[in-house]
Amino acid sequence: MEFFLGLNIYFEIIIILLITIVLFRLCYFFKGFSSFEFAGLLGIFVSLFVAVSLFFLALIQTHFVVKIKENYALAEGKIIYYHSGKGRRQTGKVDFKYVVNEELISNSVIENDFVEIPEIKPDTTLNYLIIYEENFPENSFLLFNYPITNSTDMIEYKELFKKGIPDDVFTN
Repeated sequence: MEFFLGLNIYFEIIIILLITIVLFRLCYFFKGFSSFEFAGLLGIFVSLFVAVSLFFLALIQTHFVVKIKENYALAEGKIIYYHSGKGRRQTGKVDFKYVVNEELISNSVIENDFVEIPEIKPDTTLNYLIIYEENFPENSFLLFNYPITNSTDMIEYKELFKKGIPDDVFTN
């Protein structure tokens, strides 16, 4: 998985395309598959491409969450941009920034299977808890359910997270 994530986006697309072509060719073993019209074959190919792409997207999202769970650290962060997933065919998105080892890091997270972005706009004047992978701080998530309203909140959260990541951090 590390190999795939380290590749250039064009090589990732080529790999996904090659896997799709192999799966498409395997379909010829089904009786009557070669008698489909061109439009039907094209539809099957596009469907396979979308399925393989969604599979790799889910695999990558899962990989990032697993890496955080293996070796995580906490920071205090600020929301820069918020967009709720409320509405038709809309996904929530949040941009945030935080400091790790005196380095300012900005990240953007789109709502997915592991992170739920609230439909009601949170208080953007508050800081929130950030969980990130200690070896790769850019792999991070803002935790809306852990606002930091005073100086003792961060200490309380660090004590809570010493026991492990609570169940309400990731949705799955």
